[in-house]
Amino acid sequence: MVSTDGWDYVVVGGGLAGCVVASRLKQYQSSARILVIEAGPDVSKNKDILRFNSLNFIGGKFDWGYKTVPQKGYDGRQIDIPSGRAVGGGSVINGCGWIRGSKADYDSWGEIVNDERWSYNGQLPYFKKTEKWYNDENAEHHGQDGKMRIESPISTNRIYPLADITEQAWEEFGVHKLPGNDINAGANIGFGELNENRSKGARQIAPLSYSLDDVTVLTDTLVGSVLVDKNNSATGIRLAEGTEIHSKEVIIAAGAYRSPQILMLSGLGPKETLAKHGIETKVDIPEVGKNFNDHIMMQLNWKLKDPSKGYALGSSNPLFAQPQFAMGTPLSHVACTEVPRDGLEAAIAKDEGKVDPDHYLLRRDWAVMENLVMYLAVPPLGIEGTHVSTVLMAMKPTSRGTVAIASSNPTDDPLIDPNYFATEVDKYTWRYSLRRITAFMTGNTPLGRVIEGETPFPEFAPLSVNASDDCLDNRVKAQGMSTFHGCGTCSMGTVLDTDLRVKGVQNLRVVDASVFPISIGAHIQAAVYAVAEQAAEIIAQGKGA
Repeated sequence: MVSTDGWDYVVVGGGLAGCVVASRLKQYQSSARILVIEAGPDVSKNKDILRFNSLNFIGGKFDWGYKTVPQKGYDGRQIDIPSGRAVGGGSVINGCGWIRGSKADYDSWGEIVNDERWSYNGQLPYFKKTEKWYNDENAEHHGQDGKMRIESPISTNRIYPLADITEQAWEEFGVHKLPGNDINAGANIGFGELNENRSKGARQIAPLSYSLDDVTVLTDTLVGSVLVDKNNSATGIRLAEGTEIHSKEVIIAAGAYRSPQILMLSGLGPKETLAKHGIETKVDIPEVGKNFNDHIMMQLNWKLKDPSKGYALGSSNPLFAQPQFAMGTPLSHVACTEVPRDGLEAAIAKDEGKVDPDHYLLRRDWAVMENLVMYLAVPPLGIEGTHVSTVLMAMKPTSRGTVAIASSNPTDDPLIDPNYFATEVDKYTWRYSLRRITAFMTGNTPLGRVIEGETPFPEFAPLSVNASDDCLDNRVKAQGMSTFHGCGTCSMGTVLDTDLRVKGVQNLRVVDASVFPISIGAHIQAAVYAVAEQAAEIIAQGKGA
């Protein structure tokens, strides 16, 4: 067991953000005594995790394996919510997508919290600080000296047989290539090349990139609560088994599901919720656990007219046996698309009763749907070379949910209610985008000329551009799933100040995806790295470093 006293920082959660904060704080303050407490194991020596196909660890022993409460918007379905339970957190089980989002995302964030440090220009130095980009063609937006190697299909010589056809199809469809083929340079309406944080195809887990060699790490240990004294100052933590560990500052980095749970178990949260579970309220913070949002994802299979052409993985095409094709996700482009403004305004009016021209979705141009064409089939079909697939992700959902506690017992999973598919804006976005992807895949486009049609779940007819709203809604209700991008439950501006300090409590901060005040129109990994990089500087500077 580690010492129970004398720590400068206790970091609760050794996931992606916790690793970055602890590693950087040790770099900035070499004499600091830092303890990281992680509920899962240290897997940094498990080489199997680094393999390309390690996505099968979702649902495995390094996943918390959460499920949502029954979702009203999905006709009562419960949805799997993977969350990394190991040193490295989500970096151990995620898909390695490196997609930061648009300048508009972060400028909106900066405006909401009234702090330019969290605007795009404010966060850009920290995005760059994380990156070791695969070329030097856009130094204004990308770093060369960071901890994370970033790769792309072209940089790894993964030139897929359908890549040019897909690119031509997007151009003819009115979705244009972004400057430099770069989806990560501030603009994302259009298409660019896929980026992944891989090193020669291998997964990069956080503790292998951000060294914890000079930090004490306590694994397989669950934190129950934060110790808060009568002056509302955090003085350490209490483990689930009762041991108290004291520190000058506590940094919660347990993720969007566990961080609000730990706050509530510590008496910091909505007083009604705390009273319901017999927890003394230390500070009434009504917004803890609120503002939860996640991206809905939906996968569709499309049958090829002539599988013998070898367009898809599982075919007899010898190209796919070359080693580079095991170095990343089998797709070439990330295409991000809009919806018509008049339809968006009508949906907002239906949700809110009126249309405010200053509504954040109307103030800027937004990509609202990410579209990926993958060169293989997705479940329930097998990878046999007869199908390709599309993966759609709604980027700017307006549905908001909650994370609550089930009891006062920290070993009980939190109650996760994303409230998926609850707003007219979200429904309109999906209806429009499903019709568009159907036209793209089956119409008079270069891709449409090689695709026979959709192969739906057995109980559904193939998608058509003339499908009714009810038909499309039913497809989302039946097939919508999580993209594993939960965030917002300890939001900056409501729960936290812009230095990531919990309002009303001294010496307590939160650093992870729960701090996002908005839904980022992207895969959240890159943003979490950037937030943690900036947080470490803020914390260190606050200590006179």
